[in-house]
Amino acid sequence: MKKLIIYIGYMNLKLIKYFVVTFLLIGATPIFYFWTLYQTELNAIQSLRETEAKHQLNYSQNAINEISSELSTSLRLLSDSRALLQFIQSPSLKNRALLESLWALTATNYSYISQVRFIDTDGMEQSRVDDINGEIKVTPIYQLQDKFQRNYFLYAQTLKAEEVGSFGIDLEEENGKVVIPLQPTLRIFTPVEVADERKGYLVFNLDVYEIIEEIDYSIDTHYNLEFVDLEGYYLASKNKEKMLGNLIEERDSFNLLIENPSLWKVMEDRSIHNFKDKKHFYAFNKIALGNGFEGSELYLLLTSNIKIDSSSTDHKLAFILYETIMAIILLIILSVIISRYIVKHRTTSLESQLALAALNGMSSIVITDKNNRIIKVNDEFTRVSGWKESEVMGQSPSIFQSGVHNDAFYAEMWQTIQENQSWEGEVVNKRKDGTLITEILRIQAIMGKNGKVQYFIASFVDITARKELENCLRELSEKDMLTQCWNRRKFEAEFSKLTNKQRLTPEVKMSCLAIIDIDYFKRINDQYGHDVGDKVIKNVARILQTENRSNDFVARIGGEEFAILLPNTSLKEAEVILNRLRVAIYLADDSLSVTVSGGVTDICDCGEATYKRADLALYESKTAGRNQISCFPSSEMDQIA
Repeated sequence: MKKLIIYIGYMNLKLIKYFVVTFLLIGATPIFYFWTLYQTELNAIQSLRETEAKHQLNYSQNAINEISSELSTSLRLLSDSRALLQFIQSPSLKNRALLESLWALTATNYSYISQVRFIDTDGMEQSRVDDINGEIKVTPIYQLQDKFQRNYFLYAQTLKAEEVGSFGIDLEEENGKVVIPLQPTLRIFTPVEVADERKGYLVFNLDVYEIIEEIDYSIDTHYNLEFVDLEGYYLASKNKEKMLGNLIEERDSFNLLIENPSLWKVMEDRSIHNFKDKKHFYAFNKIALGNGFEGSELYLLLTSNIKIDSSSTDHKLAFILYETIMAIILLIILSVIISRYIVKHRTTSLESQLALAALNGMSSIVITDKNNRIIKVNDEFTRVSGWKESEVMGQSPSIFQSGVHNDAFYAEMWQTIQENQSWEGEVVNKRKDGTLITEILRIQAIMGKNGKVQYFIASFVDITARKELENCLRELSEKDMLTQCWNRRKFEAEFSKLTNKQRLTPEVKMSCLAIIDIDYFKRINDQYGHDVGDKVIKNVARILQTENRSNDFVARIGGEEFAILLPNTSLKEAEVILNRLRVAIYLADDSLSVTVSGGVTDICDCGEATYKRADLALYESKTAGRNQISCFPSSEMDQIA
């Protein structure tokens, strides 16, 4: 009875096996057909959505261009108006009133103009009209402010005659303090000249909220329009809480580079494009905010609020899914009938089992006899390895060995086969052309009626590409994107290895840790901009990598801060090496005359103490005048303690 139950279970397993194989074989084509049909219909829906988004984006851009053209024209007309010229020549109360009336009319006509001002060449406001929630207010003379130190005024002084300029979007300030509630403002201005003599600047303050409402007025409710600057921060959005992360510290996490790096990469690579992920569809365009304005490049980003998978509610897609389900049910019934027939009529001979295994195998297969001599290979093996059947017949599988594994590896493999009649694992072999191939290999021993091994069946899958991808991804996760140095995560791992090594085997040769910081880097960023700052960081990183020793480890651990691990190096040797690097950076062909300061210490069994000493040494170099290297041996730390 027990044997009967075992036999029935065995036959059921066979039935399941043949059912799965049969279903895959006869179901592949119809399932692929329905999948293709589904994808075609889904792509058509997505194409329609892309076209719709493109129209919406074009509308928004045209609206921006129209607003820009109107503002540019109004700004130029007002700068050449008789009322302004009379006020400049004779700033009487009558002329001031006429000028302010003209400005009030302009602000009333354009809801997004929040201020109209005339600022003289010394940066002092001479006249100003405000539009506060639709109410026009004229600023008294005693409340006019000095804007000489504002960045936008400094930029305005660089404009040529009749040129219209813009300084981008920032927060409105009054008397040196940010206005609460926050008011994101875009300023445009043009020089005012009389008889070729510059008298000042006519300035429009534009309410960003009003502009986006004007542009967003006719956009479909399925879409959300946002302005994004060239660094990924939101300049304008319906969600006001995430705007201006570049100016408001608590909002600096609202950045496309952080929120959606894949989208940001596409936006940086191409000026006009669209993008979709698993949830949303995006359309964007890189534009200049203004008609003839200078310095106002930004991205116009349109986001579809409808999730891509919600399109499955389309009736055509639903009908395709219904047909697919019915086809799968028919395939299951047919597969059950065929699999039962195969199980019922299959041969029980050992040779038939071997032939069936070789025929139905989806992997590369090598069959050897009991003496481990090759007697059969399949076509997939030939395709993957390059060896033809005639070339390997009678040979031992050892001809595929790459030399990566030692004799102990193969001894353990055969011992497992003898004990369990099978072995499975990862192996590196070589193809006919000598290139290496990484395989997931399974070896199965086929036993005869006498209980002895008659054949071995080895099947394997080529995972070379997957292993290469894993190695590539591992390296990307450990590299700094800007400098291609190792990142902080990789540094901490390597630093931990050295400290553990020092703790476990203190008799090993000394190793050192150095921390290097670029001098006055904030001044470089503030004076020349972040692009130049990034270039300086990359140049310093390049010198540290190229001028260092091959076994030294260079990592970027902060904005302008680098760490260097110097294994098997004394503190005196490390100081010489770091001074050589410092001089190389100073002598580099760089008009900015970049210098670095550094601190170095020997690595002890406590990583935290070692890092603290290196940091204190760096601080000593900074306080001593910069452009130098300081040492802090662990022995001095013991004396201090």
